[in-house]
Amino acid sequence: MDALLRVIRHIGQDGVTFGTSGNASARRDGGAFVITPSGVPWSDIAAGDLVTLSASDGTVLEGGSRPSTEWRFHQYLYRSHEWIGGIVHLHSPYATVLATLNTPVKAIHYQMVRVGEQVPVVPYRTFGTPELAEAIQAVIGPQCRAALLENHGLVAVGETVSSAYQAAMEVEWTAMIQYRASLLAPPRVLTEDELQAVRESFRHYGQHPTT
Repeated sequence: MDALLRVIRHIGQDGVTFGTSGNASARRDGGAFVITPSGVPWSDIAAGDLVTLSASDGTVLEGGSRPSTEWRFHQYLYRSHEWIGGIVHLHSPYATVLATLNTPVKAIHYQMVRVGEQVPVVPYRTFGTPELAEAIQAVIGPQCRAALLENHGLVAVGETVSSAYQAAMEVEWTAMIQYRASLLAPPRVLTEDELQAVRESFRHYGQHPTT
């Protein structure tokens, strides 16, 4: 729960979504997940506002608040993918711009490789419905960790809620670059060979113990 609260604070401070829009969740032991409440500003969310739901059927297990109206797609993803430990949904500006244009976020920068070769667009469905949950579930997987929701926003997943937020920010940044580059000319998309080389390089990225 501490990691989820940290991500909630970042979302509120970073200003990456509008008003009370969006939601975030983290998996708990025992087949449950904790999700943000419905309609509460990010900066006002406290530990007592979080709601625990069953990952198998969405039953409320703990909490007195109403869960996010989007709880259903969180439940579908946790039920379908045991490796998912966190989910972040934002109405971040550039990802949402591309979502309204029905334009995937493409691998125009090598950072995208940690999310997928591209971020597809899920066809528009009313928020909070089983139809939207099913459409998101159909595209998310280990090789595709984010999706744009047509005329709606962005969903990203990860092994932790922190890595899900990082994926969301990488998609938003790439969407910004793609949008701005497209004002000048169609941006070049990296090839599969180039992306594979980046995957190999990322294995040695960052700080590692010396041997």
